[in-house]
Amino acid sequence: MAKPDIDLIYELLEMNEPERVLALLKNQRQKDALTWFLQAEAERQLGHFETALLTYAKGLKLADVAEERMDILLAMAACYRTLGHAAAAYELSDETLQMARELEMEDYEVRAMQEMGMALRAWGRLEEALELLDTVLAAYTQDKDYAGMSFIHWAKGGIFRLQGQFEAGIAQFKKSIALAKKTHDKISEAYGYCGLAGISRICGKVEECVKNYKLAEKIFKHTQDVFGNAYTHCGMANGLRQQGKYAEALRHYNVADKLYSSIHDTVDLGFVKWGRADVLRRQNKMEKALADLQEARVLFDNSDELRGQILTKLSLAQVWYALGRTEEAEQLYAAGVKQAQAEGLHTYLESYT
Repeated sequence: MAKPDIDLIYELLEMNEPERVLALLKNQRQKDALTWFLQAEAERQLGHFETALLTYAKGLKLADVAEERMDILLAMAACYRTLGHAAAAYELSDETLQMARELEMEDYEVRAMQEMGMALRAWGRLEEALELLDTVLAAYTQDKDYAGMSFIHWAKGGIFRLQGQFEAGIAQFKKSIALAKKTHDKISEAYGYCGLAGISRICGKVEECVKNYKLAEKIFKHTQDVFGNAYTHCGMANGLRQQGKYAEALRHYNVADKLYSSIHDTVDLGFVKWGRADVLRRQNKMEKALADLQEARVLFDNSDELRGQILTKLSLAQVWYALGRTEEAEQLYAAGVKQAQAEGLHTYLESYT
């Protein structure tokens, strides 16, 4: 069978058309490291992170070229990070950094530092993450890599949100969106709107929140990005919940639940269940809220997602208190606050949202 058109596959991935890539590779019997890598990239674009990890691993076994090995390791790190396994992501990206330094390949050094920074961000090690990401941003700025700059500003916006630096975070997301528009990258633009929406909600600008999620939704609904669609539905539900539009919020949470479940994204599924439980709690449906929170707790406890662990402890404590389990509620609430303070996170102060 003829070899696939690699240039066409890269072009399709750039255009965010992963299903066409998979169709082209479907009947390819003899696959080399590059072919497995490209198949995994398509699976990752579709949000099938666990499947992609297995495919990347097949490519890694065959990869005897340094660039191919490093591309695969960094892609695997990104998958692990998205699935809530920040420690594994950091380890793989650090391995890539050492390899890149030995080979004096500066572009891979920068990419490895970016992924290490993202892993630290997901891990809650925010100051370390900022230091690495600022180094990466300086490199991208020097190279006038606007796409890379857009991504780093988006990542920094999320860190500032977690640190409670809301105005600084908003400025970062706006920079990210502007740079994404400059490069005509609609997907990055949509993620920028999601970031801006999320931070707007936390600081009480709920109308801005919903408006920006709607802008993201307009983009994602025309793509094959299951994760992006799920992310937007969950965020939209959070904004509608804060507006008191509970029925509408529940509809969006239920769509996000199905989408995240379909791609086995257990960490983000945890946030869906946490948010839905908050609606149910406000509707005085305590037993149903309890069921969602107990599921969320299991999902978060099997990950490195500290914010989710903390939020779930606090919400579960409130529900237990309402159900008369006062002593357990007190202990769990105190544990949640203690964990947040120990990790330098301010999440426990977001109970008003």
